Amino acid sequence: MLGTCAAWADWPTLRGDPMRTGLAQEASVGPEGVSVLWSVELGGSVDSSPAVVEGVVYAGNSLGVMHAVSAEDGSSIWRFATDGAIVSSPTVAEGTVVFGSVDRFLYAVDAASGEPRWRYRTRGPVISSPAVVDGRVIFGSMDGRLYAVSLETGELLWRTEQGAGIQGAPAVAGAVVLYGDDSGAMRAVSLTDGSEVWELQGTGKVIAAPVIAGDLALFGVMGQSALTPPKLDFLVLVTAQTGEQVWALHEAYSVLTSPLVAGELVFFVTVEGYLSKTVARAAKLADGEKVWERQVPGVVDSSPSLIGLSADPSTALAEARLCFGCHDGRLYLLAADTGAIVDAEPLAPKIYSSPAISGDRIYVGASDGKLYCLR
Repeated sequence: MLGTCAAWADWPTLRGDPMRTGLAQEASVGPEGVSVLWSVELGGSVDSSPAVVEGVVYAGNSLGVMHAVSAEDGSSIWRFATDGAIVSSPTVAEGTVVFGSVDRFLYAVDAASGEPRWRYRTRGPVISSPAVVDGRVIFGSMDGRLYAVSLETGELLWRTEQGAGIQGAPAVAGAVVLYGDDSGAMRAVSLTDGSEVWELQGTGKVIAAPVIAGDLALFGVMGQSALTPPKLDFLVLVTAQTGEQVWALHEAYSVLTSPLVAGELVFFVTVEGYLSKTVARAAKLADGEKVWERQVPGVVDSSPSLIGLSADPSTALAEARLCFGCHDGRLYLLAADTGAIVDAEPLAPKIYSSPAISGDRIYVGASDGKLYCLR
């Protein structure tokens, strides 16, 4: 069971924070794994990754509805309808929920009531999950621009020049914002005015958020062809402020999700070619050298979270668990030190949503239209 550290530990945005770390250090998973505490029907497919703040869970669905439900039992608090599917994961800040829709708008609604506050229109679907830092909402659009708008008013503060479509969430490293696009480029721009700081051009597409770890940034790349992918730099570590490459792993793999950094290790999931062989992996942060690998029976679009990382370096990974959903419909818990499968909880036909961890519970959406709570 997950061990409770507080009544509710907030998970207000995709992967828990604007750096997209995915770390839930306060909770822990025992050897018996987890089970479903409750589930609630939201409709459509719940691909949006939940946010959890002060005992309320927020998640969108493919029918274009953002839901707020009780974290305790899943009972409905409010719902807000848009005119397009909601793939974007919500971010909750200062009593406001912000999220994108395929209808090309970024929405801001009152976190307590679901009443609309403002919306901002782009020229493409907004599937990127926003980051909120210093009163700025940073998000990408499939129109190829990264935007910053005021959290209070929705007023445009800056936007980048048009480029390739932006699917993934931005990550914030101090005064710079990092994001990837469908051209395979990873970019850093100023949080203040959106001016370019650096650019690193790769091959393929960057469809998930990078992760910031101290002065480093790690991101994955999806190959251009799913059937016969060429060899490419599929996982790249750079310095966050300058873009200088530290190392890159090169093979005919694709990475569809955000990687994760914990201590001296990095965790990521690769997908290989025609058969979609999917492997969860751990490697050394210093040089990318393999530590362990574990094949799972389905493609992984769900970016992993790490539960229960100890502050003691000697035992840091012993009780930690890597948590992610899979196309086989199971929620997986892997031992962080060995990659052994601790639990594979069957939930639905497929899981695209990334897990949110709050208090003693895991929240994740699924393709059957349900939001699940496990502990």
